[in-house]
Amino acid sequence: MHLSPSAALLVLSTVIAPITSSVIPVSNPPEPSVTSFPPTATPEAAVHRIASLSSIGFENLAVRSNGEILATTAFPWALLWSIDPLSIRPPVLLQNFTALSGTFGIIELAPDMFYFVGTGTDGPHNVYSVDMRLFLALPNGTILTPPVIREIGSIPAAVALNGMTHLHQSDHFVLIADTALGGVWRFDVKSGQCELIIQDPSMKGPANKTSFAGFGINGLRTQNSTLFYTNSGGQTMYKMPLHSDGSPAGNATLITSGLSCDDFALDAWGFAYVASPSNALIRVDTRTGAQLAVAGTFDDTVSDIVSASSVRFGRGPSDRASVYVTTNGGSSTDAPLGSQGISRVDVGDLAEVLRWQGKSW
Repeated sequence: MHLSPSAALLVLSTVIAPITSSVIPVSNPPEPSVTSFPPTATPEAAVHRIASLSSIGFENLAVRSNGEILATTAFPWALLWSIDPLSIRPPVLLQNFTALSGTFGIIELAPDMFYFVGTGTDGPHNVYSVDMRLFLALPNGTILTPPVIREIGSIPAAVALNGMTHLHQSDHFVLIADTALGGVWRFDVKSGQCELIIQDPSMKGPANKTSFAGFGINGLRTQNSTLFYTNSGGQTMYKMPLHSDGSPAGNATLITSGLSCDDFALDAWGFAYVASPSNALIRVDTRTGAQLAVAGTFDDTVSDIVSASSVRFGRGPSDRASVYVTTNGGSSTDAPLGSQGISRVDVGDLAEVLRWQGKSW
């Protein structure tokens, strides 16, 4: 998650009223240790820019079964885009949510049925459905049949909704990170009911920090009934076992620290590909905590990946060994030209190595 500096300061300086909840923190995490940047892969994975939109802070994305990408934006407007990964069709703006300041986490629960969160600086905190089943656009970007987008509910007690995921055995609720509150909301997409299902110290941001440095839980994914999540301000990644209803089934376990992190994608062998706001894509072995930069150049605006915010794997035969990365350039005012958009990073050679390693464990 990336907010404009003024919006982030407002969110994190807000006095958060106590929330009455039966949720009990399940662990007390160790203090994060900030280390130097991890080593860089040799050779680095190839990076290909597939869409550039200046002054648009891309935030999150989901990949449709046909390969097209749905992308949300954190600033300066709350938008939903459809992006052609082959760059044949220009980016298509699906909707501008004028009542919101940003659109954030997005997930698919059923074929071409997506859900995402949208928030204002001081509310509302809404959940939307996006039905892409009948969507049709011409090669020039003209929309013939628009998607069906509906507001399906809100989370009034939320503070700063961010990443979104779901349990694979469930098709009716999503889990949403609250960056400022330091917890996870469960939202039922059928009934609209919500509950603060997890609050844990490992999800809270550092005290007395502002802007991105004060953020807590950011990206989150589930795999084999385990929740994986990043803490951006703490520069950490954790995992936590879950019950089938999304509640904690055990304590949080620290995977790695000193990690410059936003959102991420998980592969089938336990490797996380983490979007780094320090201008890189970092692979984390969730079993050992080892970090490896696979693309980008840390803290250098000439990087191919400037201020990465989210990652997803491709779904087609030609891009299943590639990930798509949203970038926002750091801010809407001083972003290097061409740095805001979506890139494809080909991790095919790395994926082959991981595949063989995965078979041996």
